[in-house]
Amino acid sequence: MAWWLAALDSRIRVCVDICCLTDFEALIESDGLGGHGFYYYVPALMKYFSTSTINELISPRAHLSLAGRHDPLTPELGLLKIDDYLKAVYRKNGNPDGWQLKCYDVAHQETFEMRKAAIDFINLWL
Repeated sequence: MAWWLAALDSRIRVCVDICCLTDFEALIESDGLGGHGFYYYVPALMKYFSTSTINELISPRAHLSLAGRHDPLTPELGLLKIDDYLKAVYRKNGNPDGWQLKCYDVAHQETFEMRKAAIDFINLWL
């Protein structure tokens, strides 16, 4: 997953994730754990980190997240929680345009519009 790698490797200058960003607590509350495989879980992670704090490690590098509003694997309330958190982080770190969340009226799928947004974002930041 792009955001995990970008959080851990500062050589990555631009991160784009599609249909995978979610607040762990929101995912649990929406009963969405069963939709993810074992790759998604790190034992005891939630004792120390949230999805927001992991993604904070990417800042101030550019990061675009693309999601479907109707995706049960990425509950919209969890996306909005992360969005609010990262907007503040990126403002504080001097790159308020570096974080962007774009939500589409789809479920768990990549659309032509998402692909175009990803390419445009990469071209802008590289």
